[in-house]
Amino acid sequence: MHNVFSAITGIDAAVCFSVFSWGVRGHFRSTGAMPLGMKLTSALSMMLFAGFLWNLAHGLGGAWFLSIVLFTASLGVFATAILASRRSPPTLAYDNDSPSFLLNHGPYRYVRHPFYLAYVLFWFGTAIGVHSLAGWIAPVLMTALYVDAATREERKFATSELSAAYAAYRARAGMFWPRPLALLAG
Repeated sequence: MHNVFSAITGIDAAVCFSVFSWGVRGHFRSTGAMPLGMKLTSALSMMLFAGFLWNLAHGLGGAWFLSIVLFTASLGVFATAILASRRSPPTLAYDNDSPSFLLNHGPYRYVRHPFYLAYVLFWFGTAIGVHSLAGWIAPVLMTALYVDAATREERKFATSELSAAYAAYRARAGMFWPRPLALLAG
């Protein structure tokens, strides 16, 4: 039975990772070549995902079912963010564009960076899914990268024509986690 649960966890994670990879090429836009920061983030993601699969083959975590919940939540957040931004896709992380629009519907109503939230949920799912302390390297590293990328994006908004609108938006929507009062007003 252990092998069945390992396979289910691995397949669910692979679906998430594949969908996220599609997003890089199929949804997000770029103002030029893929930014170096995005290339490094993608390469690190691939290495860490390979590490997750290796760890998964050597020991499924006791709370693997929680991994499935996190992977499913991650896909849900990602899908709703795609739907909310399909007409105006955001640029890739680390792109040096100047923002020309502000998304504030769908999951953007509650969090300013729903894609990063989806990724964070995914990486925490990988850590919980394996029986290895090394599995926690991925969520720590990747969350730090997402915070860095989000902070850079927020600085772009702060220096753009949308700075006032973004300041108001920032006051009501959390960076990665919804603000409780925004949920109540929702």
